[in-house]
Amino acid sequence: MERQVLRQPTEAQVGLSEGLISERRGAGSDGGKEQCVLRYGPGGALGRSGGHGAGAAVRSVRGPGGAGGAAAARSSTVRMVSTSDLSSKLKKLTDRLSQQKEKVEVLERMSDSEEGVVMEGSKDPRVAEILEQNDIWRKKVMAEDPTFFDKIATVQTPEILWIGCSDSRVMANEILNMNPGDVFVHRNIANCVVHSDLNCLSVMEYAIKYLGVKRVVVCGHYGCGGVKAAMTDLKYGAIDNWLRHIRDVARMHTVELSKITDEDEKYRRLCELHAIEQAHNVCTSTIVQSAWDEGSKITVHAWIYDLSTGLLKDLGVGAAGPEAVNSLYRTPKSAG
Repeated sequence: MERQVLRQPTEAQVGLSEGLISERRGAGSDGGKEQCVLRYGPGGALGRSGGHGAGAAVRSVRGPGGAGGAAAARSSTVRMVSTSDLSSKLKKLTDRLSQQKEKVEVLERMSDSEEGVVMEGSKDPRVAEILEQNDIWRKKVMAEDPTFFDKIATVQTPEILWIGCSDSRVMANEILNMNPGDVFVHRNIANCVVHSDLNCLSVMEYAIKYLGVKRVVVCGHYGCGGVKAAMTDLKYGAIDNWLRHIRDVARMHTVELSKITDEDEKYRRLCELHAIEQAHNVCTSTIVQSAWDEGSKITVHAWIYDLSTGLLKDLGVGAAGPEAVNSLYRTPKSAG
């Protein structure tokens, strides 16, 4: 594949960036402002002068080979600039040269790679197929509602914040039969709500405080791979740290789970208990606690989705205020 290569700045260009030095002169008796005269000759040759007032004479003009008068005759129009403007332009030029140098270094490293990491997506046939599917969907939507994209392009007003699993089979808008813009979605492995997870907390705060959602739904699903993995004694890697949150739920409900002898039934029940506990974590979060303290009407729900039937099930959790959680988690007074 043909690559575009950014060339290194020439020595002349670098010299230009480093050598733009103006002579500082104070205001003269005629009250003129401090000025510097730049004269560009053939091949980018640069001359400079300083003086007092608009009538200051050009002190030196450099042409090729140091020729002065001949170069001056062929040079371009003289431009008057203040020293402060010159310093600003010099800084911008230096920054641009530095950025160009970094780009050249990156391209050189990429060019040296034996694997050929540069790839044009348009030449990937699967990418072309996916983009074509997008166009088919777009045309279908516009045939049903020509103004659809105009309506959602500038604003979103979701009623629900959906915290669900990353499983590709559990799609909030599809399951709820809602349009884009109706559901604000956060997904992770096994729909965990962890108090130290800034990603999840940021989503919650934005949805509640700025989008004004009225319901937060934690939705688990039967057949969750994360829950299944947490029930084993196998070592998977980094994800084991995340699965500990599910194992904590299993520990808190050891008595109930130990009474279930059928492994499939125990698996299904842990999926339910996990969704309930994550809804509890939503309620005890500082985000929801603060919203309730400020009078926001937010309800928190725990649901579960059955992949085999397509049905949602309400697990009976519907917290609507701070009284729904243990006083241990309440912090209504400011420490300040």
